[in-house]
Amino acid sequence: MPHDAMKVASREFPPAPESAGEARTFVRETLDQWAVGRSADDVVLLVSELATNAVIHAESPLEVTVRRSPGQVEVVVADRVPERALPQAGPLSVDTSPSTDNARSGGLGLALAAAIASSWGVAYSKEDKAVWFRVLDDEESAERPLAPPAPVRPQRRRAPRPGPWAALDAALSARLPLPDLLDRTVEYARAALGGDAAYIALATTDETEWEVRAGAGLSEGPWRPFRSRTEETFPSAAPAPGAVINDDLMIARAHRGRLSEAGMRSLVTAPLIVEGRITGLIGVASRRTRHFGDTAARRLQEGADRMALPVERARLAEVELSRRASLSFLAEASDLLTGTLDEPLTAALAAQLTTSRLGDWYAVHIISDLGVTRLAHAVHANENYNDVLHTLLSTLPPPEQQTPRPLWSRELVTAAGLTDELTLELAESPAVSIPLVAHGRALGRMTLGRQAGHEFTREDVDVANDLAGRVSSAMENARLYAGQTEMSEALQRSLLPAKEKEPDIPGVDHAVFYRPADERTVVGGDFYDVFATDGRWCFAIGDVCGTGPEAAAVTGLARHTLRALARESFSPSHIMDRLNLAILDENTSTRFLTMLYGEMTPLGEPGEGMRIRMVSAGHPLPIKLTRKGKVVPVGTSQPLLGAFEDVDFFTETVEVDSGDVLLAVTDGVTERRNGSAMLGDEGLMEIFSSCSGLTAQAVIGRLDRELEEFAPGGHTDDTAMLVLRFL
Repeated sequence: MPHDAMKVASREFPPAPESAGEARTFVRETLDQWAVGRSADDVVLLVSELATNAVIHAESPLEVTVRRSPGQVEVVVADRVPERALPQAGPLSVDTSPSTDNARSGGLGLALAAAIASSWGVAYSKEDKAVWFRVLDDEESAERPLAPPAPVRPQRRRAPRPGPWAALDAALSARLPLPDLLDRTVEYARAALGGDAAYIALATTDETEWEVRAGAGLSEGPWRPFRSRTEETFPSAAPAPGAVINDDLMIARAHRGRLSEAGMRSLVTAPLIVEGRITGLIGVASRRTRHFGDTAARRLQEGADRMALPVERARLAEVELSRRASLSFLAEASDLLTGTLDEPLTAALAAQLTTSRLGDWYAVHIISDLGVTRLAHAVHANENYNDVLHTLLSTLPPPEQQTPRPLWSRELVTAAGLTDELTLELAESPAVSIPLVAHGRALGRMTLGRQAGHEFTREDVDVANDLAGRVSSAMENARLYAGQTEMSEALQRSLLPAKEKEPDIPGVDHAVFYRPADERTVVGGDFYDVFATDGRWCFAIGDVCGTGPEAAAVTGLARHTLRALARESFSPSHIMDRLNLAILDENTSTRFLTMLYGEMTPLGEPGEGMRIRMVSAGHPLPIKLTRKGKVVPVGTSQPLLGAFEDVDFFTETVEVDSGDVLLAVTDGVTERRNGSAMLGDEGLMEIFSSCSGLTAQAVIGRLDRELEEFAPGGHTDDTAMLVLRFL
């Protein structure tokens, strides 16, 4: 045979009892393809013996390499246990016929090699041990020596074989993210031990549970992490300090778990240990019983020791990242919840936050002041579930529950008449229902749920509890704000005349306007009043220094004193004197009051004008728009009320003609600002000059629009306006 006709075939076999037979079949088929003659029987016999020895004694994967060179066949049988030396070969006389009756089950490999082969030997390396032999072709076998030559190493130097964990070492040095690292780890472990499945579980932060983070060969669909508490899910849930072998899972409690569902029969597990603490568990399973031996256990423990520290570091980095994400989420939730003081909006906002981070559906039940529980808000990430979710939660309010599990049993849901599949699916999904409590008062309950098969982690429940506290505070603030707003609005209404009780003034078209500052919970200090006495019609507009209850007290005092004195027919100046003294007597908090007060009486028949007697006590002077479109201030400014005792007020008399319009405002109008620019008296007069021919209410509307255009959203102070249009 020419040299260029050399042929090579090689195959690796797992450490299984049937591997010796498979190796013999592989060599036989190879030699038949190469048309090797009678010497093929000798080669097959020697391969059978050497492969059997490797399977039984080495308990490791073996590799068989066949080389066909001119005049001979060379075979190398290698295993991965170089530390286990071979026994010395002794003399043997044997019939070399291929009859299976003469084939032994192992133990005679070296003796047969010495008797049959033309040469043989053993080669050791750091990674493996190789037994080789050569058998000459038939025409050359008659000339072979009777005694075997001294064993020598083969001329071909085998390249160093990578260790079983070489790929794992590369992955560990690459500093992969934890999910990728775990996925690769289970694949490497399964290949290194010749198993059918593998998984890795890590201890939770509180070390009360195992979380199976990665698996291979255990499910047909995509892998989904889950948690385990007992050995029913995976054996060795509480691992020993070293590797553990389970030869037959069918006699263990684990036969009801995931391994049995995947058809696994035997298992070897090894703990991941960091600084004496067990941080995880890696396992490799096989569909065959008694598949793993001590060598497999040692190899798996070696891999576990290699990966323990890198995996723990990656897990801690993941925990820190998750912790930061949770803190960021809670901080964002606090900012958003603090920004709303509306209870329904708070519940809706909490739902939006929760379904994007913690669960697939969310609901809030609220307890009223009468102790009645009602569903305030419910939403599912999948809109198709919203109707059935509302029906389920309205029919069966969820019980308090902080351990993730179904809230209702199938029997309870069915008994309530809810039998459709979507409802039953929701009822049987894991959920938690956390009470909302603020200052010891129960406000309601916050419920979070996930789809079946999507478990809550302990960290998820902790974040949900923290969020519930923030939602409780926001809802309590919303309720307090609503109560205070209702009280303030009621008090404000009591300080202003009712629209339906305003008098009809012959010959006068009048309109009033009032808008409090943005803060709805604070009673404003501005007020107005229009009322009738004997033959006179009175009007007033005022502004108390400050806001709140004290300002409301001054406003109430001024309004009621003004009406009482006006009905006694006192002059405007005398009324201001008495009101000034009343404020000084009652006010101990230095609350000043500016007021414009006037009385109108007809000059004659309707349409002939009006006589106005008035006092402007520290208040912006009213302005008059004449029929010719001229705008002029009216009256004289006098001291404000509640500041000094010795004050002399005087009554001014002004006559207005038909067609004139009188405008009185508080400083919330003239002091309206747009940045550094202020409207002022001149700006108001310019706007008022364009109101000729308008009704009193139209004048109010025009002024309001112009103020908004000058300073959009700029009403930071109470605003009151009074318009008198003389017909």
